[in-house]
Amino acid sequence: MGLPTLTVVVFVLDGRETSPRGVLTIFTLSIFFAAVGAAVALLAGHRLPGPPAAGTPDPAVRQALRAGHTDDPRVDALARREAERRRGGRWVLWILGAGVLLEALLVVGASHLSTRVIAVALGALWATQGWMRWRGLREARRYLAGPPSQP
Repeated sequence: MGLPTLTVVVFVLDGRETSPRGVLTIFTLSIFFAAVGAAVALLAGHRLPGPPAAGTPDPAVRQALRAGHTDDPRVDALARREAERRRGGRWVLWILGAGVLLEALLVVGASHLSTRVIAVALGALWATQGWMRWRGLREARRYLAGPPSQP
């Protein structure tokens, strides 16, 4: 099933009366603005200097956080910094929880099937992100509770 067909199916599920020409126009504009946004993001990201993405620590640091300890002082310092960063972002869990709650309210109150389907999908994404953040916060707290490694 192609993307234009999927767009028509979503409009039909939503109960709107649209002609194939109107759907094609909406689809074309959506693709155009998405392509322009992607090009701007790629150009800006390519030209801006900076460190690698904040969410991708060294594999040794990830392993140390999962295990709860390490013997290497360099990895320990990096892991403690990453654990502090994760602990500092615990407020994001409240926002993700509010997002899940709002999506649940939308599922209950929606009158169209397509709105419910999208709300369930978004609620699942919010919940998955919340679970991953909560797991990272738990690893960070466990790591910071342990003693630092000695050189």
